Amino acid sequence: MPPPTDLKQTFFDLTPEQFGALVVDKALALAELAKTKTVLQARYALTGMIGSILCLLSCVGAYVYLVMEHHSTEAYVVLGGAVLTLITRILSARL
Repeated sequence: MPPPTDLKQTFFDLTPEQFGALVVDKALALAELAKTKTVLQARYALTGMIGSILCLLSCVGAYVYLVMEHHSTEAYVVLGGAVLTLITRILSARL
């Protein structure tokens, strides 16, 4: 295979101004990547909170249904488990 006729430009062939522009471009790209990562982390946290709220509301709904059907012991178990899980998650997140 014959060698390429045009040589690729390396860092050693750049002028100081060109190198400075390259560094600024890299810094801007890294800042944009950090912003994207932060937005994704916030989106995942929001999705998790919405999911937990929906699960808690479904447990409260199951509690109400079981109480209306005169199954109070099972209703206490459903609600107690949900509330205790919520309390332990809050405490573990704060500590």
